Amino acid sequence: MTAGAQLDSESILSPEYEDPTAIEPRARISAYAETVTGVHAIALTDAVAAIKRGRQGKLPEDPPLLWIDIAAPGGTEGEFLRHQLGFHPLAVEDTVRGRQRPKIDRYPGYYFLVVYSARINRERDRMALNELHAFIGDNYVITVHDHKIEELKEVLARWRAVPARYRSAGTLAHAVLDMVVDGYFPVLDHFSERVGRLEEGTDGKTRHEALQQMLSMRRELVLFRRMVGPERELIGSLLKRDIPFLEPEMLPYFQDVHDHAIRVAEEIDTLRDLLTGAMEGQLSLASNQLNETMRVMAAWSIILMAMAWIAGIYGMNFEHMPELHWPWGYAWALGLMFAVGALLFGYFRRKQWV
Repeated sequence: MTAGAQLDSESILSPEYEDPTAIEPRARISAYAETVTGVHAIALTDAVAAIKRGRQGKLPEDPPLLWIDIAAPGGTEGEFLRHQLGFHPLAVEDTVRGRQRPKIDRYPGYYFLVVYSARINRERDRMALNELHAFIGDNYVITVHDHKIEELKEVLARWRAVPARYRSAGTLAHAVLDMVVDGYFPVLDHFSERVGRLEEGTDGKTRHEALQQMLSMRRELVLFRRMVGPERELIGSLLKRDIPFLEPEMLPYFQDVHDHAIRVAEEIDTLRDLLTGAMEGQLSLASNQLNETMRVMAAWSIILMAMAWIAGIYGMNFEHMPELHWPWGYAWALGLMFAVGALLFGYFRRKQWV
């Protein structure tokens, strides 16, 4: 797994998980909770202790909700999740290895969630997908990811702005899912603009370059659809299951996220259809131009062949030929060749072959 970026400038890395000999950038573990002065970063040891107490019964002084974020996880972070927080080895293995299909798994006392955020890499003009894992319990949400995910930073900002709206794991999980799914729409807008430019031919690309770009974009849309489809089913399953952290009053909010996911999937299908039509149009245009070129070449071949036929007759090595000793024989042969060529040219011109 490649090292990701730190989620927030207030991240705290517990000294017991530091590796001073590491060459690659170390992972960053951030812990947040609501205090009397608002939502702030707290010590990781305090967050772990509060999560462990919450599984047996929270104390009055414990925060109502805890959020731990782990960026760029490695083996050490896997050990932390497995031994310190007691998560199942299979779920921890998924977070460390990555490349998981969007899903939701149920474990005793918590749920394990895998989704993907999407953005446009402006430098390469391509879509980038970032894998996001989440452990959701009664009083905590733990997110794990490789690279920087702007949606998480936005959720943290909203939590800090209105702490009263985020008093349960369900509200925070909804905020994360809602921001992730809403982040798909700018990606769709980007694809829509690219498809429109390719259809209109206003992007300055040659036909070969445009076709190559269409094929590349189609692969991206297929990948996008393969990711959004399971996520749509995932969110739909949340609405059908009896999940403890999903309060009844949160169902309309998750239904709204589900509707957005359906809309994203439908728009991806529409863009794929438009792109397929544009590709077929480009191929048909190339085929028509090839046919036009072949027709022009065939017409000129017939004209030149007729002239060469006359030249071939007068070029035969016979002693007795009617025009062989005629003073005007040469001019007659040339004139006959040009006359036949002009006649055929006029005929093909009327047929719009040349």
